[in-house]
Amino acid sequence: MTKARARAVAPPRGPKPDRHALYEVAVQGVDWDLDFLDRVFSYRNKGYEPLDFREDFCSTAALAVAWCQRGKDRRAWAVDLDPEPLAWARKYRLPYVREVAKQVTLIRGDVREARKPLVDVTCALNFSWWVFHQRADLVQYLRAARAGLRKNGVLVLNMFGGGKAEKPLVERTRKRAENGPDGTMLPAFTYIWEHESFNPIDRRLLAHIHFELRDGRTIKKAFTYDWRMYTVPELRDCVLEAGFRDFELWSEGYDAKAKRGNGVLYKRTKLDAEDTFIGYAVATR
Repeated sequence: MTKARARAVAPPRGPKPDRHALYEVAVQGVDWDLDFLDRVFSYRNKGYEPLDFREDFCSTAALAVAWCQRGKDRRAWAVDLDPEPLAWARKYRLPYVREVAKQVTLIRGDVREARKPLVDVTCALNFSWWVFHQRADLVQYLRAARAGLRKNGVLVLNMFGGGKAEKPLVERTRKRAENGPDGTMLPAFTYIWEHESFNPIDRRLLAHIHFELRDGRTIKKAFTYDWRMYTVPELRDCVLEAGFRDFELWSEGYDAKAKRGNGVLYKRTKLDAEDTFIGYAVATR
């Protein structure tokens, strides 16, 4: 008489990791961004350290909090219209930075409204300002951002472009296990960036972020973006129309031997438009 084989039982799955925590691991380079913000401000304000900062379209306020962690005299205001990521920041980020939380103010509001107090640096990163499909809305935002800066203060926005970026695409990037902002260990996962469609007539880009977990589960369309993909000349014209006194575009250098970026941003007058570039636009009040 034969014994029945025991059936293999898969270990129980825990809850899916939080999409905001996965996003921060996949997309945000907080130290990289802050190093650049400090650099471009100091270049225009010799001998002065930027202390006051506004993060527009802040989502979970990762930059604003990290800004204040760099010094007890630093303050940050983080602005977003969506209450959900702000609530997430209050629950999963601010309680874990202790006294630094007192230096950060979270604001639910429209970034097109000028705000006080005046700050040294304002940023709108992760291509967030592309939500403005109408040029007039973008100029309104830029004027409000300028009105909220001190003299010689800087506004930094990032953008991407190039021939490859204007086509449907799917890019997959593996990410190692890492701690989230509240200390919870996030498992290794694959970050997927998808361009579903691009219309060259109105430059409307529909894009998604998906996550694939190592246990086989997926988080489809964790984030969806409906953007107008502005060009560099379009942004430059809007920035100058809004009253800023200059406009620069910076992008990362390339290490031909290693076949990857070299980790240093350079001011550009020319870019290779065949592939994809990511640029940081800098404007001075």
